[in-house]
Amino acid sequence: MAARAERLKISTTEENRAIKALQEAEYIKGYMTAELRERERRKRARERKKRKRYFLTQKLYGVAMLILTAVSVKLLEGDITAAFILVPMGIVLITSKEMLIVNKYFWECEGKEWYL
Repeated sequence: MAARAERLKISTTEENRAIKALQEAEYIKGYMTAELRERERRKRARERKKRKRYFLTQKLYGVAMLILTAVSVKLLEGDITAAFILVPMGIVLITSKEMLIVNKYFWECEGKEWYL
């Protein structure tokens, strides 16, 4: 009777250890999944920030072209020949949702399908 009780006690302890080991393994698996998800979220946030910075730069180039047009017209005493090229280019740079300025970020995004 005592041996049977001892065996029952040992088997219960082994079952508890097995359950705890499974719980710990599941906890680690869940933690690693959450960690990977957080890394992906941060990576997407960095990409979004780079993309916004790129398009802000593109718009600033467009504004600079319009300012350059106004200055050149003033310096050339009313000759608007340069405006025929600079104004459309500036407006396109400001309003376009396509990547038009070729720089380092442009080449990073070249292989991706959403770079246009």
